[in-house]
Amino acid sequence: MIRDFLLAVGFFTRIPVPDHPNFSEKAMNNTSYYFPAIGLLVGLFNLGAFLIAQQFFTVPIAVIFSIGVGFLLTGGFHEDGWADTFDGLGGAFDRDRKLEIMTDSRLGTYGSLALIFILSLKALSLSELMLLSVWPVFLLAHGLSRWVAMLAMVFCKYVRVAENKAKPVAQKISIVKWFFSGVVLMPVFLMIPPTVLGVVFIVALAVCLFWVVLLKRQLGGYTGDTLGAIQQSVEVAIYLGWLACI
Repeated sequence: MIRDFLLAVGFFTRIPVPDHPNFSEKAMNNTSYYFPAIGLLVGLFNLGAFLIAQQFFTVPIAVIFSIGVGFLLTGGFHEDGWADTFDGLGGAFDRDRKLEIMTDSRLGTYGSLALIFILSLKALSLSELMLLSVWPVFLLAHGLSRWVAMLAMVFCKYVRVAENKAKPVAQKISIVKWFFSGVVLMPVFLMIPPTVLGVVFIVALAVCLFWVVLLKRQLGGYTGDTLGAIQQSVEVAIYLGWLACI
């Protein structure tokens, strides 16, 4: 389990890890069960970056620094998926053409606008939360968004055939395995007021359900890029849901 977790850390972040001694497709597939744990790790780094930057700058600037550290830590993994998803869904009507556009490394108008939108909303909503010292939101948003995004792997099939960065972890998982993969988030859940937790959980599930329905209609299933898009939209929805409770 430790080796598979380290493999997940190496795949989803830029943190150097030891080589897996028994690397295989099965071991790579197992990394998907560590999505929530990776989210907590990213959230901790973002929180640490914010707390350090806050000692020298205003809250909005510290938030921007924390987001930047997230980019460095993950290589913009999910943000890239968000942009590619909007380029694909907005750039064509034909399913195969949508998938082809999503594999293109170039960034189009739809992807650029979507990226500006999500990053602006993320920075503004986080700034408002941090002005109220709601620091557990870093852990909740990054962990819960990745856990909820996994539901696409439960209810949808993987549709991309061409090799891509997310192919090794793309698989259909059971609802039981999905549920137990979220146990790592329990300590964070206990930090959150029950009303707030209930609201953000419902909002997160609603956003994911929207994506599941949309992806089934548009693509017939999910891709690695769309998993990133779900994670990004759920993360921001958690920030907004928390703000709505204040």
